[in-house]
Amino acid sequence: ELSETLRERIVGAFLGGAKQREISVQLGIPTSTVYDTIKRYRKTGSATPAKHPGRPKILTECDTRALQRVVRSDRFSPLGDITNRLNSSLDTTLYYNTIRNY
Repeated sequence: ELSETLRERIVGAFLGGAKQREISVQLGIPTSTVYDTIKRYRKTGSATPAKHPGRPKILTECDTRALQRVVRSDRFSPLGDITNRLNSSLDTTLYYNTIRNY
């Protein structure tokens, strides 16, 4: 994974007229990396990579904040009690293991 500054340097050098091979040698990175970065820039207008797909989060940001409030109110509550309190206040049903993962 390239840093944002390195991606910007690649695109800047390319827009400045440097060839991909020259950019590769100058920055000390593989030519294929330079090529892929420039290709992404040409296609999307940005050198940042697309988000990686994955399983969506079960809890929304609002649900996560509610969980944090419940835990902060009584840090020593058993997880089962926290699960019951959270389920009574939310529209969705959450399971013990889901809450434990957060």
